[in-house]
Amino acid sequence: MLRGADSFVPKVALFHCRWCLPESDAVKNLLPEHYESAVSTIKINCTARMEGELAIKAFGQGFDGVLVIGCEDGECHYESGNRQAFNRLGMLRRMLEFAGIYPERIGTIWVSPYDPASIKAQIGEYIEKLNGVGPF
Repeated sequence: MLRGADSFVPKVALFHCRWCLPESDAVKNLLPEHYESAVSTIKINCTARMEGELAIKAFGQGFDGVLVIGCEDGECHYESGNRQAFNRLGMLRRMLEFAGIYPERIGTIWVSPYDPASIKAQIGEYIEKLNGVGPF
């Protein structure tokens, strides 16, 4: 949660799969209170389309973290897009760590669209972890 009126609130670029969470407005409704204005939602066709370049650009634009939300394993509309994203983002985390950047800045959540309470809790956990890491 927020620590005080002047405490750090992480700015997050949230990329979400259009198949498991088709509407950005619905994703915004899943954000923890007090963080709505600090999160920008971007709909992508599939998490497989989440290139490392998009995350690097987000950091360059002043975001403190990048969160990718996609389909549960085995539920990808394109069969293996979420596995491709999992591998690609894992490699990006290792590269960030090698460069001395907290790998926790890249978050991934694999969700069922039928469990909004769990999605909301996982987004909150990511933001809290990012809050602990601090500004980029």
